[in-house]
Amino acid sequence: MPSISYDSLAAWSNYHLTLGATAGANPIPSMTIESIGRVHAADCGGMSGLERFAATGKPLLEHLAKLAKMLDPEPPLEPRSFAGGMVGRGWSFSALIGTAVSQLECGGLAGTGALSDAERSPDCCVPARSIALTSGGTRLRELVAWAQRRDLSIRTSGTHLGATIAGGAGTASHGSRLGFGGIQDMVLGMHLITGAEEHVWIERKSCPVLSDEGLKQLEIDGATLRVVRDDDQFEDALVHLGGMGVVNGMAIELVHNQLFALMRRKACIDPDWLDEIARGEFDKTAARLRCKTLPEFYELTLNPHAPFDDDATHMMYFPREAEPLLPPGDAGIIRPSDAIGQLGAWLTRYVAAHGASVLERAGLLNSTDPALLRALRMLLKGHESVFAFYRAEGAFEPNTTDFDPEDAGREGFYWSGLHPDEISGDVPGALYNASYAIPLDRVAAAIPAISKAVGKLEPSFVFTLRFVAKPAGTLAFTRFDHNAVIEIDGLSPLICKLAAAQIRPETPDPEEIRRALAALCVTLEKGAAAVRGALDAANIPYSMHWAKLGDLDKAKVYADFGHPLEQDSLIRRWRETREQLLSPLGKRLFWNERLIELGLLDRPAPSS
Repeated sequence: MPSISYDSLAAWSNYHLTLGATAGANPIPSMTIESIGRVHAADCGGMSGLERFAATGKPLLEHLAKLAKMLDPEPPLEPRSFAGGMVGRGWSFSALIGTAVSQLECGGLAGTGALSDAERSPDCCVPARSIALTSGGTRLRELVAWAQRRDLSIRTSGTHLGATIAGGAGTASHGSRLGFGGIQDMVLGMHLITGAEEHVWIERKSCPVLSDEGLKQLEIDGATLRVVRDDDQFEDALVHLGGMGVVNGMAIELVHNQLFALMRRKACIDPDWLDEIARGEFDKTAARLRCKTLPEFYELTLNPHAPFDDDATHMMYFPREAEPLLPPGDAGIIRPSDAIGQLGAWLTRYVAAHGASVLERAGLLNSTDPALLRALRMLLKGHESVFAFYRAEGAFEPNTTDFDPEDAGREGFYWSGLHPDEISGDVPGALYNASYAIPLDRVAAAIPAISKAVGKLEPSFVFTLRFVAKPAGTLAFTRFDHNAVIEIDGLSPLICKLAAAQIRPETPDPEEIRRALAALCVTLEKGAAAVRGALDAANIPYSMHWAKLGDLDKAKVYADFGHPLEQDSLIRRWRETREQLLSPLGKRLFWNERLIELGLLDRPAPSS
């Protein structure tokens, strides 16, 4: 049966190496967690989806009972206050994860099952065949693999499929599926462990998922199951940010496993191009790229220093009906974060130790460029910018021929083949990322403004635009009906520090390389601040991703979602739903430092 094992005083770091403290000369931060629990559920493989939820719910309830004793130990020990945190893949840059006393590693809380006709509510708006019952720690890759065997798939994802379903939905993570929202929009119902003796099934009243028979399958001995059918409260709970309990499982709506044609092209944009995007005229965007079909997906990456003068990169997915000559496979797509990961590995594993050979291979050994410029180009593998490196590595073709998605000679791909698993090319700590959602109709004003604001910074980052429409979730940072999400991706301060620490005395121009790395070390933080400043100055509304960087603060959160003391505040509404869903124990446990610092919650007092 499922179980939880524990390690005491265990070292832990998030994937992006942004949380915790450094020790001595080591620039890599980490934290020591008093108790780390790890969920084990591999022996649930033969169970149905609801049986799995009930089986894994039992040790989760026991876990919370254990934490209750830690909160209120026997006298003479004093009551405590700490967060009972959860983590999936650890991809959050921010302190939504990383709880110092207790953290539950949910990567083992994985698996997917079908919903039977008998378990489906007769009032459900989705056929049983199109509903997956998946555990909260299931990676999107695992869900897609399960679905694809049934000729189904997910409607959207982030750029990579390594994230867990509960983590992706709970932060309103998204891709760029045109006309659709984020990962949370695929969720139809959630099974939450909210206390040591209480669990909740929550779904929309307008589209209930489970029948009485289905709810009976969720029952756990010794615990009370509460059923919440309420559209508003469901919206509140979707973007949970780790504050609504342990997400034991979710009901996910799947779609037909569509075959796609992939376009990767490079072409200069102009203000008129952005005006068409701002109007949502993506058919005209496709026509500019010599295709007559409306795309399902569009991702636009720009050189921040020359958005209208340098060829931008354009990635589109088009639906296709014609079977390709070869079976669909892996497209081998490199996203901006992957290219940055490659550069990070290059900096730390090769450049600093082999400077002379790098200079020679990059054609810079006898260059007459100033030493600092030569050093920067060396650090970027001979390219003038991170954007130029990404464009060169990303297999983007010139915009010189017509593109027919139905061409049988063109490769076809499923969603699974269009998205790799590990973000930043599986190079932890290499990436700095901040994300800004703006109204789509302001994109033509935003791009020139933010590009001008970063114009004097070193070229160690890119701007990428993705598009999200009518997203679900009360606290979705993509809070506009139609959103353009502007991502600033670049080399992290940490990767620059690690590279500088490895420079050898025999490296040509070592001081210039150190100066270049020192400049790159602060570039992304300056760039993120410049983007915010430019959007503010241009009076362009925006919100920021909860799990990413960019110095999001309480004042900005309250400006966007309302002060919790205001009657119509979305934060107030989110808090009220949390109060109704969680047990008294759950209210003391389910918080994190990010929720406190942003004013979404008040820090619980150390008493029951």
